[in-house]
Amino acid sequence: MTLVKWTPNRSLITDFDRMLDGIFNDGWNLTPSYRSHSPAVDISENKKEFILTADFPGFDKKDVNLSVEDGVLTLSAERKLDKKSDDGAFRIRERRYGSFSRSFSLPENVLENEIEAKFKNGSLTITLLKAEEVKPDVRQIKIG
Repeated sequence: MTLVKWTPNRSLITDFDRMLDGIFNDGWNLTPSYRSHSPAVDISENKKEFILTADFPGFDKKDVNLSVEDGVLTLSAERKLDKKSDDGAFRIRERRYGSFSRSFSLPENVLENEIEAKFKNGSLTITLLKAEEVKPDVRQIKIG
């Protein structure tokens, strides 16, 4: 029997998510992320490109940042905290504030200089073109 130390500030859901990320992670997610401060992302692929779509509801285009460094694509945004409401102090505050980010390790066949991004209605769509597959140079040798 193995004893496992219980840490009360960790939840079973977080541990379960971490376990599933470890099993099913296909290389896109750089690290398991804290879900409430990460934009929701869909990634699709066709023969020519990967298409990554991330939700940034309530953000303007100027508030969203996109960068690539050492093969890692990072999406981020920051929402400033309102000190008080227009009519006075808050009675309930459920909206999240602070920094939001998500990083992805890019596959080797992505052309980093050809990445394109569009932002519309709180949705960021990133097109990642694939490099053409290098086919081996085959030549026939005449047998004498």
